[in-house]
Amino acid sequence: MFSNPGIRYGLFGGASVVIFFMVVFTARPELFHHLGLQYGSLAIYLLFMYLASKADMDALGATRDFRELIRTPFVTFLLINLCYWVFYYALHLFDPELVIRELNMELAGIKAQLEGGVGDPQQANVFRERITAIEKALLQPPTQPLGPIVTRMFIGALGGFALAAGVVTLTRNQK
Repeated sequence: MFSNPGIRYGLFGGASVVIFFMVVFTARPELFHHLGLQYGSLAIYLLFMYLASKADMDALGATRDFRELIRTPFVTFLLINLCYWVFYYALHLFDPELVIRELNMELAGIKAQLEGGVGDPQQANVFRERITAIEKALLQPPTQPLGPIVTRMFIGALGGFALAAGVVTLTRNQK
């Protein structure tokens, strides 16, 4: 299992991302949702995807078909992403305040958009309905449903495929 660079670097990368966010959450829980840190964690993904791709090309050569070369960094991405989302879900089960904080952030964002003027009356009504739904959800302690997390994980896989293609292109050009 660990002889496969995609799996090896995927698990190491997943552990690194989880440790990174554990440290962030422990230091200041409100920073867990900081967009700069969320997107900055992609540097960890890219590092381990690059290492996996390099190890794969060193072992099996860089002259193979592009579809074969992209498998290893993509598997690495999928494993890192799986580790992140399992941690994300577990953290929300551990600390229900995260869901409340996320709902309050969404509520503030929608209210700011509505106050800034939407232009479309139908869109304004959709915003008002969402505000009502969020305010109702905040009255009773919400739990994090698994469905949206699985959906975001699968949507992220599309971006991961694009990242894997970029990593393979970069690594192949270095050979």
